[in-house]
Amino acid sequence: MQSNLHPRNLLVILCSVYMDFAAMHDFLHMLEGNYLVRVTMSSASKGDLDFDACIKSLHQIVTQLKKRSARIFMLTHSMGCIFALWYAHLFKASIDGLILLCPFLRVRNMKRRYDAEPDALKFFLLFLARIFTPNKRLNIIEAFPAYVKAGGDEVAWMMKDSQVNFRYSNRFVVDILAMKNSKISELSDLGNISVLILHGRKDRVIYLQVSEEFFKLLDTNMKEIKIFDCDHWFYDAIFYDQSFSRHEEESRMQIISSIADWLKSME
Repeated sequence: MQSNLHPRNLLVILCSVYMDFAAMHDFLHMLEGNYLVRVTMSSASKGDLDFDACIKSLHQIVTQLKKRSARIFMLTHSMGCIFALWYAHLFKASIDGLILLCPFLRVRNMKRRYDAEPDALKFFLLFLARIFTPNKRLNIIEAFPAYVKAGGDEVAWMMKDSQVNFRYSNRFVVDILAMKNSKISELSDLGNISVLILHGRKDRVIYLQVSEEFFKLLDTNMKEIKIFDCDHWFYDAIFYDQSFSRHEEESRMQIISSIADWLKSME
């Protein structure tokens, strides 16, 4: 992005291993006058990301970007939503809106939130591992086989890719995927910003009901939820490799168009 450009809106995409900037290039053609910035959540120690340090780094990036754009929106998918929501809570008014694709949250008073959710005993063992061996890596594929099934062909494809990491520390798994995403009172307290949630009816990685319940709890009147007849990958619209996709381009464009239209409505 050139320094002399001052876009109307700037969309910050928090990327994970399966959400690639290149796969979303169609935004560039649909969001006239808007620009995209990719932020990849990584750390010096792969699979053991420092959550607080990541949030601080993200704020530094956003602070610099605000000098180049009047309005900043943040878009992310699944587990990346945990980072985006915490950022919006801790640094209120620093961004103008959030676009959350099937947020991976632990909303209370639900018997089950996703197919691979551990039972009470598994959670207890994970917490013990967090206490005694916080840095030990856990293979997500081996520890949660139900995740592989729920993730479908996309997860099976990622398992073949040597660049995709499925090994995370016990600290990361418990602190972020079991604790940080369960602080719903904080995550729903975002100040006066706009929030768009997208979710698929067929999602087994994180159930639609999670987004529906979280939507009710969001402490803002500027919120909208859109539901599609798809699974966790939104017709592969955000998947990092679309070369094997089973879905038509028309289906993927439903997702991109809905986000583009929402951003335009914010003007």
